[in-house]
Amino acid sequence: MKDKFRLISAAFALLFFAACGILTLTHKAYDFSEIENRTLAQFPKLNVKDLVTKEDATDSQNVLQNDIEDYLSDQFFCRTGFMKTYALASRLMGKTDYNGTYVCSDDWLIEVYNEPVNTKKNTDRLSKTVDTLNSMGVDTSFILVPTAVSMYPEVLPSNVRGKEGQTEVFNYMYDHIAANTKIDTWSVLESEKKSGTQLYYKTDHHWTVDAAYAVYAEFCKAKGMEAVPKDSFDIEEVSNSFYGTVYSKSLNPLQPADTIKAYKQDMTGISVKYMADPDADSLYAENYLSVKDKYSYFLNGIQPMITIENSNVKNGKTLLVVKDSYANCFVPFLINHYEKVIVLDTRYYRMGVTPAVRTFGVTDCLFLFNLNTLDKEVALAGIY
Repeated sequence: MKDKFRLISAAFALLFFAACGILTLTHKAYDFSEIENRTLAQFPKLNVKDLVTKEDATDSQNVLQNDIEDYLSDQFFCRTGFMKTYALASRLMGKTDYNGTYVCSDDWLIEVYNEPVNTKKNTDRLSKTVDTLNSMGVDTSFILVPTAVSMYPEVLPSNVRGKEGQTEVFNYMYDHIAANTKIDTWSVLESEKKSGTQLYYKTDHHWTVDAAYAVYAEFCKAKGMEAVPKDSFDIEEVSNSFYGTVYSKSLNPLQPADTIKAYKQDMTGISVKYMADPDADSLYAENYLSVKDKYSYFLNGIQPMITIENSNVKNGKTLLVVKDSYANCFVPFLINHYEKVIVLDTRYYRMGVTPAVRTFGVTDCLFLFNLNTLDKEVALAGIY
């Protein structure tokens, strides 16, 4: 009886996976996974000549094999459903880390911080650029933001090394980058956390706009500017169904959603010009609130360069912000203090910071990054 049951089970499993394989090969391939926020592999183009006649045919065959494996993995029938089932099973079995994510207490999903690999290289790049801008008379500032793994050690699994790893990198960069103004974000965020502020999204790697405001206020204090009071903004919950990038790695179906807030302000006199999109009169892209990538609501998502002008400010100052996506919810605060704010994302803007300073008559420059990006992002070569 047992042998018969095993035979039936094996036959069922064989038929099931055979059906999944057939459906994988026959259904229409998807270009993009919204839930994972990434482009999916497509079936490779076969070139028989390369496989047969070239001296490196073996290498070509290996590449083709890898491309096919990537395609089958990304396009596997009901892939998202299987991933969610696996995530739920892993969670129920008590697994605390997978796909670069820690599953933590109090519904936190926190991105793993790996051992630093590019700290010295990227610090040298930034240091040289800052030194050059200082010699040109540009007022330079540096804001480096720790991630949730450092600010919420109490929710992490007991075997995780969080704060200590980022502390070393944070201190090294602040010691070696000679910006005129350097904001101690660590102290600001720790103080803000004690007041009850949630500093990061629980399903995403970004900081919240509340945390960004606290650092903005400290930035203004250090620069001798008066921060716009918090109660002067119309603070609005623009979404309560946000599942961010860290959720996309874990896909735990029991995970509660995050809420996104925006500090709305009068946009009269504000003009926004994107390098790759039509001009706008707002710093917020409402259309992103109806899709998964809701954080792109701030500054219209990925943009190589944005030029923001505020006709209400008359002080002759132009600020260049060199940044990663942490700055997207920070920039709207800055427009109150400069005639013009130019935003560069060095992962996509490849023409260099120093030429931009000369081209746009920049008087002030702010470098704003989070610790994960600044250590692992090789595209920082574009700052020159």
